[in-house]
Amino acid sequence: MQELRLVPTALCVWLATIVAVGVAPWAGFAVVAGVVLLCGWARAVGQALLVGVGGLAAVVVAWVRVAVARAGTLRLPVEATVTATPKELASGGVLVRVRTKAGGAELPVFVRDDVPDGVVSGATVRVDGTVSESSRAGVNPWTVNGAVEPVAGPTGASGWAQHVRSAFADAVRDHVGEHSQGLIPGMVLGDTSMQGASEQQAYIATGLSHLSAVSGANVAIVTTFAVMVAAALRIGLYGRLVAASAALAVFAVLVGPEPSVLRASVMGLVGLVAVVASSQTEVIHALCLAVVALIFFDTDLALHYGFALSVAATVGIVVLFPLFYRALAPTALPDIFVRAVAVAIAADVVTMPLVAAMAGQVSLVSVGANVLVAPVTPLVTVLGLSAVVLAVLPGGLEAVLLWAITPLTWWVHTVAERGAALPAATVAANPVTVLIGYGWVVAVLLLVPWRGRTLALSLVCAVAVGVCITWPRGTVVDPATLRSHVVATKEDVFPVPTGTELVVVLEKGSALERPAATAEGIPVIFPNRGPVPVLYADGRQQLR
Repeated sequence: MQELRLVPTALCVWLATIVAVGVAPWAGFAVVAGVVLLCGWARAVGQALLVGVGGLAAVVVAWVRVAVARAGTLRLPVEATVTATPKELASGGVLVRVRTKAGGAELPVFVRDDVPDGVVSGATVRVDGTVSESSRAGVNPWTVNGAVEPVAGPTGASGWAQHVRSAFADAVRDHVGEHSQGLIPGMVLGDTSMQGASEQQAYIATGLSHLSAVSGANVAIVTTFAVMVAAALRIGLYGRLVAASAALAVFAVLVGPEPSVLRASVMGLVGLVAVVASSQTEVIHALCLAVVALIFFDTDLALHYGFALSVAATVGIVVLFPLFYRALAPTALPDIFVRAVAVAIAADVVTMPLVAAMAGQVSLVSVGANVLVAPVTPLVTVLGLSAVVLAVLPGGLEAVLLWAITPLTWWVHTVAERGAALPAATVAANPVTVLIGYGWVVAVLLLVPWRGRTLALSLVCAVAVGVCITWPRGTVVDPATLRSHVVATKEDVFPVPTGTELVVVLEKGSALERPAATAEGIPVIFPNRGPVPVLYADGRQQLR
């Protein structure tokens, strides 16, 4: 059990931090005391000491950060630094996360309208609006509903990263078709600014949204490629680790200093340890250290679903992947396919209960979708990063790589679009029903004879590919048949009359880059500003 010696400490630090922030510091201390007593009852004196020290330190750190954040009242207007790329919300508006000049925890700012140009990660902005208490547990007790105005652009490493991201986005717009414009920046740099709402929803419904976010998988691809290049140059083990670390550092700077990037970088390093050490013991140990270090660095991470999903996915891959791989290996299918299936199932089995608790629904097509796109994902990441480098250099050679990437991202987009259109692609569920539902996957892999597995998997893959290519995109709705609310300009849209099914804005201007909708999900079309998007019965829109 030596490989599990840090698991109780990591779990205690995590749980005590959640309780200390979400309830009160005394409750966090009570959790630590309970775990220490449990270790004492089990006569694990050393474990009790380790858990006690780690848990108490975590509660004290959380207590101090909460006390500092709540020591005074937030006075607006205030200058702050944008800490993450602004995110469009499904309910309407934009979320901008900032950190004030005084420091402290991140402050969420909800902006009703589009944010001005220049509000990017690392930029200095002026925040004004109405302060209210946050309804979500966290170190920072405040939220702001208002507006942000750019004051100064990002400087230093953040400024350089923004220049690179802008140059790459311009190159993608110039050389890539519509279906890949939003996906390539997302898969390479985590930039989803060019993805429409319907496109993002399709990725969520098929379990592919992680491809457009900086995840441990992205980091693993980057670091593994660096190790492979170093190995090809006959560089020793330590040199390979240095090369991987350098590649990771550059990648992290490019995508921005967001909590998700920090989380993904650390989890990616855990994966690198697995590759280099080839030992499950080392990986579990490294994962526990990573959890403790991340929570001490950023207390809020303990309360983020994204953090829990990252840890769970890493645990699933480390612990369950060997089991599923051994079960699938005798099928005589291509090894790359077997590994993709094993990784997808291992990650899904562990994370699906968390997804069900978070969203109240799960994707029934996520395993198949992830398996279908697995062969092209590393190529998109590696070729895309190479195109990023060429985009900031003269010569326009990035166009060649973007041309090569486009068929790969077309396939990912097609899998997402057709998978999301399947009946019951997502279903309402809770953690218990998900655990019961996934039992059949484990049972088939472990109990069915390998010859049966080969036939079953081949049949499933053939059906999945055929359905993905031929399945209709959904029922198209004629806008003329919908109850419309017609206005002259977008400023006249609100209030929307009850029973409205479509909003038509007659103003003229440049063509839209993405479909529009109200906070309630009612489609908004601009017939005088370019082609009218295709409307589907399920509420999705697609620009022609």
